[in-house]
Amino acid sequence: MKSITKIFLILGLFAFLLVAFAPSSSVANVNLESDGYTEAEAKLIEEKGEKFTFQTEVNKLMNIIINSLYSKKEIFLRELISNASDALDKIRFLALTNADLLGEGEQSNLDIHIKIDKANNVLHITDRGIGMTKDELVRNLGTIAQSGTKEFIKKVSDSAESSNLIGQFGVGFYSLFLVADSVVVTSKSNDDDQYVWTSDSQSSYTIAKDPKGNTLGRGTRISLHIKEDSKEFLDQQVIKQLVKKYSQFINFPIYLYVSEEVEIPKEEQETPITDDDEKVEETTTTEEGEDETETTEQEPEEKKTKTVYKWEELNDSKPLWMKAAKDVSKEEYTEFFRSLSKTQDTPITYSHFKTEGDTEFRSILYIPENPPSNMFDLDAAGSGLKLFVRRVFITDNLKELVPNWLRFLVGVIDSDDLPLNVSREMLQQNKILDAIKKKVIGKFISMIKELSEDEDKTKYNEFFKKFGSSMKLGAIEDQANKKRLTKYLLFPSSKEELTTFAGYVERMKEGQDQIYFITGKSKDSVEASPLIEQAIKRGYEVLFLVDPIDEYLVPQLDKYDDKYKFTNLARSGVKFNEDKEEEDQRKQTAEEFKPLLSYLKKTLSDKLERVVISKILADSPSILVSNSWGVTANQERIMKAQAHQANAQPQFNSKKIMEINPSHPLIKQLLNRLNEFGEEDETVKVSAHVLYETSALTAGYSIDNPTNFADFIYKLMMINGESLAQTNFETVKNENPGPSVSFGNDDDENQPDFQQPSPVHDEL
Repeated sequence: MKSITKIFLILGLFAFLLVAFAPSSSVANVNLESDGYTEAEAKLIEEKGEKFTFQTEVNKLMNIIINSLYSKKEIFLRELISNASDALDKIRFLALTNADLLGEGEQSNLDIHIKIDKANNVLHITDRGIGMTKDELVRNLGTIAQSGTKEFIKKVSDSAESSNLIGQFGVGFYSLFLVADSVVVTSKSNDDDQYVWTSDSQSSYTIAKDPKGNTLGRGTRISLHIKEDSKEFLDQQVIKQLVKKYSQFINFPIYLYVSEEVEIPKEEQETPITDDDEKVEETTTTEEGEDETETTEQEPEEKKTKTVYKWEELNDSKPLWMKAAKDVSKEEYTEFFRSLSKTQDTPITYSHFKTEGDTEFRSILYIPENPPSNMFDLDAAGSGLKLFVRRVFITDNLKELVPNWLRFLVGVIDSDDLPLNVSREMLQQNKILDAIKKKVIGKFISMIKELSEDEDKTKYNEFFKKFGSSMKLGAIEDQANKKRLTKYLLFPSSKEELTTFAGYVERMKEGQDQIYFITGKSKDSVEASPLIEQAIKRGYEVLFLVDPIDEYLVPQLDKYDDKYKFTNLARSGVKFNEDKEEEDQRKQTAEEFKPLLSYLKKTLSDKLERVVISKILADSPSILVSNSWGVTANQERIMKAQAHQANAQPQFNSKKIMEINPSHPLIKQLLNRLNEFGEEDETVKVSAHVLYETSALTAGYSIDNPTNFADFIYKLMMINGESLAQTNFETVKNENPGPSVSFGNDDDENQPDFQQPSPVHDEL
């Protein structure tokens, strides 16, 4: 009995799966008759249509869009018009080499039409773009990260041509479900019959051949069945306002089917003439017997009107970049930026200019408020700059147009000199592009110069925090403009929140000829580093280079203004201005500590190149630094992160240099212990290893074997067990820096028994 029950359960489950996942002939719950189909045609679509299930990611996307992605429902119109513009761009680009693709008559007009059907609560958006085949409807509207535009890019790339277009059809498309409970997409491609795609956003969609045949000629019509709570989008004034707000700078005409009341001319009025239409005179006699004539005049005629319908162009203004800058308002520039970037951000600054001479072009360049997510993805399709030739859009994915470090720029470049029928190879080899690139770079530098010279530095500082890495990349890659860009680089320092190199030089101490800096993960970590102790106490300003690209930038700069050498405090050989007395004292101290220097070098020979008296420490007992060609702690951190991304294991074979602080009580105690008990003393051995490991940690290096380090600590605690039990540790906050390093004989009785060690770097 149980076996039979199991069989029935399995059969029932199997039947359910067949119903749930097998292609179905039933159409989504969409009222096709309101889209102009007869009952018979709607039934035919239902019977012949193939039902598909949305890709899982699409369902997730629609859920995000409908519930949280867009704060304003009106955004749907911007997305759909943008998609229509993409489709028109595609067919226009292909028609450059094959004019027959456009067809003849009205079909050759590249435009967008919007029609409101209030009676059926439907909004129609139609374009005469490239259209979609049946397979393209499945791929473009049924999956995510796949779109007609993306496929088009691949096709033209394979044929050595490029036309990367605005946006990607497929993601913004789903925003229509913010205002519509169902949608009908009718599309005709030159390569296929006309098809109807329908969906009510309930995890599935249906595709069928259009029983009406080819009514579009070519292009796509999207019919939105508007929700009850979104009927304001069936008002023609609302649509006009939204097109003006979001899409007035689309490069194709946008028409709205509008109605208006007009007065009917008298000659068209067929009302028959009656006696009432004429003046009527009546004669009466007054009491005095005088005759009075009473005149009854015709009452004012009621004006007769009728409703007329027409297509009204909503974006009839010429391209903004073709206008004189004085004729364009700030609000228009902002709206144009938003139409290009598809955001509601306000640009940081912009420049509208025209170049003349050997190369002539018009341009509007914007520095956006926020960097694009793919700013450093050199393989990403598309950029913010769009190239036009005589007002015809060509591409926005031409790497030769601007250098990689300027990929964040948004705007248009319209050249009259480039050939209209142009291939990617022709553009790459065209000398005009080199001239355009130089002009764009020069204009960008002028824009940041103007920003930086503003008395209120807030705007430039905010710009640099977002785009500073790109400018540093420019200083590395663009040798021709390296000096110009370097002038506007900003860095945090020990004295300023952000400073230029010029500002640092102005604050230099008398006789200083070096720019001291330290690299690290964050400002907090480098501020706590022992490496800067002596420099700060001597009154030197230290630059904090905490952007990963800074490690590659400084070697490219060599000297600032050809005068001031850059000195990395994490490398050996740091020099401060010292008099002869300090130098003699240092030599004397080195001789005094020679036994300890030699012992540490011998004991740690596998890790250390040498051990020296430190010039950079003031409060900490010891530190590790790199030689002039070795890997610093910050470089090691960056290389490990890069190796992790590449699934590789970096090798760091260079030995480090240990610097010890002879004025620190721990170093003095270790020297005394070594002199009294010799090299075989267990405390000396353990202390040497602990000193090395802590030096590595405080410098920012990682230690090879944390377990061994822990064992050394435990041994040290056991050796000094009694002292440890009797010790009362106190944390002392030194609000003011202590004295500089002294190389004379310090009074040990005045030194504290314990001193708080320097904090470990945040990156550990």
